[in-house]
Amino acid sequence: MKKLIALMIFVCLGIGVKAQKRNEVALVISPLKFKDAASYRALYRHGLKNENLSLRGGVRVLINTNKEIRSDTLSTRSGTVQYDLSAGVQYKLPISSLDKIYLYGASDAYFNSEFDQKAYETYYGYYWSFGVKPIFGLSYEPFDNIRLSLESRGDFNINLQDYSAPGENRDQRFNFNPANQLALGFGYLF
Repeated sequence: MKKLIALMIFVCLGIGVKAQKRNEVALVISPLKFKDAASYRALYRHGLKNENLSLRGGVRVLINTNKEIRSDTLSTRSGTVQYDLSAGVQYKLPISSLDKIYLYGASDAYFNSEFDQKAYETYYGYYWSFGVKPIFGLSYEPFDNIRLSLESRGDFNINLQDYSAPGENRDQRFNFNPANQLALGFGYLF
């Protein structure tokens, strides 16, 4: 009986949340870096009572370990484990006569962490950085629960370490290259 009551409560909450369409789960892909596994990330948006304001949260994880390079009798291993956590706000800028298309501006604070093993070392080095990404985008809702978006990002990176291995933000303090930072979003509203 308790399981049935819990299931009914869960279904009622799910129907209530679905009717509001204030939540979105999206996959964001950088099309110019499509072959790079670091170009994929998951994004969650939650609309607030002010319908033009949303909270954003994102995560990216890349695990690429135990790459082995062999040359005759010498064998070396390398790899990387990376993750990004981001949180921010988004402001909707409606276009007067269009209700399914709108512009938006957002800002995400992020933390980037990497464990890198160079081919000639036996240990993983730990690197981290944090910063702020200003974002400008265009959003389109072709169907009731589907949202497509195109955004361009800048990067104000604060890096307090010397990197001795390749890294996401290794030698950058500021980067704003709109064409290189393009991202496509495919979202589901519920």
